[in-house]
Amino acid sequence: MTDDPEPEEGAPRQHVGRGTAVLGDVAGNVITIAATAADAAADKVVKPRFREGPYPEEDVAERMRAFVEPPSFPQAREVLARRRVLLLVGAVGTGTGTAAFALLHRLPKEAGRIVGLDPREDPTTLEPSGTGRRYLVPWLSQSFAEALTEVALTALQDRLERADAHLVVLAAPTLRLPAEAARWRVRHEPPPPAEVARAHLRTMGLSEEQLSIALAQLGDPQVKAYLDGTRDPAAGTEVAEELRHVALGTRTLDEALVNLTRSAADQVTETLQAARRDPADLALTTAVALLEGQDRGVVAQCAAALHALFTPGRAERPPTGEAQPDVLGEDFGTRLARVHADLLPRVVDDGSRYWYRFWVEPVAFRRRHQAEDILARLWLDHEGIADAILLWLAKASTRYAPGLDYAAGRAIGRVLRRATGADVLRWLEPLAESPDRWRRRLVAYALNEAAQDGMLAGAVRDQLWTWSRARNEHLSATVAETCAGGFGLIRPDRTLRMLERLLDGPVRSSVRRGVSLAIAVLLTESQNAAAVSETLSRWMAAPNNSGRRRYALDAVPQLLTDFLALDSGDPGPLLPLVRRALDDPKARESVMRALLRAERSPHAGTRARATALITALATTAGARRGVRALLVARFRQHVQLAEGNMP
Repeated sequence: MTDDPEPEEGAPRQHVGRGTAVLGDVAGNVITIAATAADAAADKVVKPRFREGPYPEEDVAERMRAFVEPPSFPQAREVLARRRVLLLVGAVGTGTGTAAFALLHRLPKEAGRIVGLDPREDPTTLEPSGTGRRYLVPWLSQSFAEALTEVALTALQDRLERADAHLVVLAAPTLRLPAEAARWRVRHEPPPPAEVARAHLRTMGLSEEQLSIALAQLGDPQVKAYLDGTRDPAAGTEVAEELRHVALGTRTLDEALVNLTRSAADQVTETLQAARRDPADLALTTAVALLEGQDRGVVAQCAAALHALFTPGRAERPPTGEAQPDVLGEDFGTRLARVHADLLPRVVDDGSRYWYRFWVEPVAFRRRHQAEDILARLWLDHEGIADAILLWLAKASTRYAPGLDYAAGRAIGRVLRRATGADVLRWLEPLAESPDRWRRRLVAYALNEAAQDGMLAGAVRDQLWTWSRARNEHLSATVAETCAGGFGLIRPDRTLRMLERLLDGPVRSSVRRGVSLAIAVLLTESQNAAAVSETLSRWMAAPNNSGRRRYALDAVPQLLTDFLALDSGDPGPLLPLVRRALDDPKARESVMRALLRAERSPHAGTRARATALITALATTAGARRGVRALLVARFRQHVQLAEGNMP
């Protein structure tokens, strides 16, 4: 699909492919019924786990929902309170990061917000700004670990004490810390898996009756024995997931116990052993690992395409003897069972922007994280699998399905976190250069997922800067889409500078579209509103022939469309920009069209946010001509809708 503007109200609709109605021009194989080309790709945002700046309070609260105090928590709290600096040593995946957030979050309420620091900078050089700040350094590097001498830490402690600030530094167990740093160091001890399971069950949205069933099963002797036999908190998460299925009636306790008694590594090895001699099974295993959670139809199409790539030019053997060939073959469920995957209960899709709803029957492996482990093994350890996956994703015949970019992108990103070498991100460049937005969006999700590893976030940023200098329209659009996928929230000031670079010189519509979405994502967090407003004002004051000025003068309608389509909640950060645009006679009509179109969106959340924004604008109608014009146009639209005269 092209990135051309949407036709005016009342313009003819077009029909493509299977008869799905769309607005705008259509090219290639993408099918959508959305009002703009934006819906040819997912618009979800992957919030970063670690940031280089203030953490929103709602993000911290979300991380605290299932938090269980580890045994080392009292000691860590005492060291942080007394010495102001805490070196928290623990492995990734054991709750070390969540414990660090809890330590800072539970400081006296008069303390300021939690602020993330760049792990590529020396923490001993920190100069606290303001008072009461709570700082967090994710996963210290070895080069800076060697700088944590007693002299440096004592000086840092004095500076923090004068500013009433605190600092927690996360350090991997493999890091070599100076012996003299022992007074500031605490080793993280994971919380008991049974407590982790209990806490997670309470956050899974179960009814009281279902929760009671699940909690009761925690006392089962075999479940208890499994939990008592490990100190890994991930085991508690595994148990919670299995007991959730038991409480929902989608799995028996015996089936859950079978899944739990096999180690994750054994399950992955068994699945790959079962698939390695049959190209069809291998293709299906790869497809489920890449697209877990997607509809059975999407997974089946992927498996069929990969099967052809795994067996190029291989003809089917003719039947021998008198046995008749099985023309029908095995059903899909049987094939899935052979690779230890299942069809989950049908659900109604509620994430698309379609006017209609449809059934989805997701496919998933039986073990949590099994898809991630299998895809990593196939991608990194077996030659040709990664190339086949990337080839299928790049082929013109591969049709877009809702959520394909989100599922495949995040799955590939999790693999990249396990990969080694300086060039791991270059696998994505062919897709990043694609003219199709969903493929660029897939790359954006992969990079956002890779950046969840604090050590890889710098590599992702460097890759984006490299692409932004390439002067390639599609690479530039991918940079903007990656910022819009959530990466831009890690360091908003750097994001705005990167977007400014993309707008230098002639700018194509795909780049403008990505920049608008990236800015809309920044505006979902009110702490970025002032910086965004200042940046847009500066762009408006740029020379007349600059791409920044041309973008800024026409930015608000697309920003409105993108922001209201996001699950952002409060539209407050948009109010100043929209009021100013409505006061401008040249921009007023396009802004009003965007708002009124959002009120007629097929997505209930978009309609609700548009109504909330118009309601907030109405409070200033008496003093603003543009707002009054909007309210009049809205009234006319409601009358036309009531009379059945809207196109």
